[in-house]
Amino acid sequence: MSEFVPITGRCQCGAVEYRVDAPAIELYHCHCSICRRVHGALFATYATVPRDKLVVFKGAENLSTYGSSSVVRRHFCRTCGCHLILDDDRWPERRWYTPGTCDGHPGHPPGSEKHIFVGSKVPWYRIADGLPEHERF
Repeated sequence: MSEFVPITGRCQCGAVEYRVDAPAIELYHCHCSICRRVHGALFATYATVPRDKLVVFKGAENLSTYGSSSVVRRHFCRTCGCHLILDDDRWPERRWYTPGTCDGHPGHPPGSEKHIFVGSKVPWYRIADGLPEHERF
């Protein structure tokens, strides 16, 4: 993989912008019912980076937080509702972000992309991309 170049991301309305200063550690396609409902999609995709490598440089005051469980907090733009960042108390050294909101590639290492919580996926969707599938995280 070539040298990582920091990437930026933003919400739909542009009120919140962030920068990722390191390649993603891993990339997850989460099929749990919470992620599906929060995103209104068949699954939600997240990349993880060390906490200090994700910087909100515009509009941090415009982020709202939703505690979707006792350990997970989801941060979204209070203007457009775009979900941008996730914090999980089980991994306080990491931050999850939604790479679909980025202007560049998350730069995750080969073999780090996977489907998680596939036991919770909608029954009518068939995963056919050949990526590893895990019942849990």
